[in-house]
Amino acid sequence: MSNPSKEWGVNPPRTELTRRGFMTRVAGAGAAVALSGVPVQGWTQDKPAAKPPTDPPGTVPNPGVMAEKVPEMQAHSERPLTGSVPAEHHNYAVTPNDRMFIRNNHLTPDLDAGKHRLTVKGLVDRELAYSVDELRKSFKVVTTQAMLECAGSGRASFVPRPSGTPWSPTGGMGCPRWTGVRLRDVLAAAGVKAGAVHVAGQGGDFGVVATAAPVIRSIPMAKAMEEHTLIAWDMNEKPLPKVHGYPLRLMVPGWVGSASTKWLHTLTVLDAPFKGTYMDGSYRIPRVPVKPGEKMPPDAVITEAWPVKSMITHPAPDATVKLGRPVLIEGRAWVGEGAVDRVDLSFNEGASWQPAAINTGGDKYAWRIFSFEYVPKTPGYVTVLARARDDKGSLQPIVSTWNPLGYFWNGIHRVGFVVEA
Repeated sequence: MSNPSKEWGVNPPRTELTRRGFMTRVAGAGAAVALSGVPVQGWTQDKPAAKPPTDPPGTVPNPGVMAEKVPEMQAHSERPLTGSVPAEHHNYAVTPNDRMFIRNNHLTPDLDAGKHRLTVKGLVDRELAYSVDELRKSFKVVTTQAMLECAGSGRASFVPRPSGTPWSPTGGMGCPRWTGVRLRDVLAAAGVKAGAVHVAGQGGDFGVVATAAPVIRSIPMAKAMEEHTLIAWDMNEKPLPKVHGYPLRLMVPGWVGSASTKWLHTLTVLDAPFKGTYMDGSYRIPRVPVKPGEKMPPDAVITEAWPVKSMITHPAPDATVKLGRPVLIEGRAWVGEGAVDRVDLSFNEGASWQPAAINTGGDKYAWRIFSFEYVPKTPGYVTVLARARDDKGSLQPIVSTWNPLGYFWNGIHRVGFVVEA
């Protein structure tokens, strides 16, 4: 399990599964394939039905997880479980819990909040331990809306396609509201010693194989001390769903999802970045661009903040609209650090661009809603492109720079619809 190609599967799945389709399949004879430890490769018909493997004690079976999601949730792989909804199902100001993407590295642990403890150790003056209730009572409780996105979101769009979960261009992200306490307040209570460089979070999830590497990821002290970095217990004013980290998780807004450790039970203050599977074997990108298809260079760097990105959430692909009637083009734009400066739309394959209206308010790490009223003047098929720019001048590219693990896809999103007379 320490090899990313083994964790995620070398070959991408050929099909997407809706929640309903997923549950139907795992309930049938094909369940043994679905839970075999690799992403879905299509369903073989030439093998006899086999008894599905039993989920280890202390875990939430995949069907139970998917039952809490909308039917439009697509399962991209089943062990580890991953899933997301496409852009047209993201047309909400705040991402609902049942539309939030799923990205497991192992199984979904079934933890008891009453017994759960968070330990703070390492380069600290005082090693501390808190229950969830003690965290609530000991520190200021804050709520913020913030983006969370899997590093591999959009991986299926790279050419050649890298190995790993085949996230679609608009799957693998969400922007709920998170409630918890500031990580910096907890670290201050423990007393951070001189020489502290990184803070590592360790999750309570585990794999089918006992030797599977634990999920540990560290972040720089500066990001740990940022006021929006939280130890969270609520998502959208409700306890974290079990698949999203119940009862505690880190929330490192704007950065790749792996930095926001789920099922958090230990924080360790370190004098250097943590060395391990989820820091050194995966979640890395080349320091400088490499030729498509090349292997990861030895001087690769860890993934951190997301580049500027946008997606069109309305209308849905291939929707039908009426000639001469206004059509609201709507979408979402975000950036890992900084701010979205503008979003432009094109209805002629990028020959010209028109600025969309964009809401500039909201929490620092929340996505921004953009909109444009388009009045179709001729019948036929129309394609709209969206391109975002951040306050540092970085512009969303037509196609993202290729990298061996397929991270940080932020290529321009396009949606086509039909204008009827």
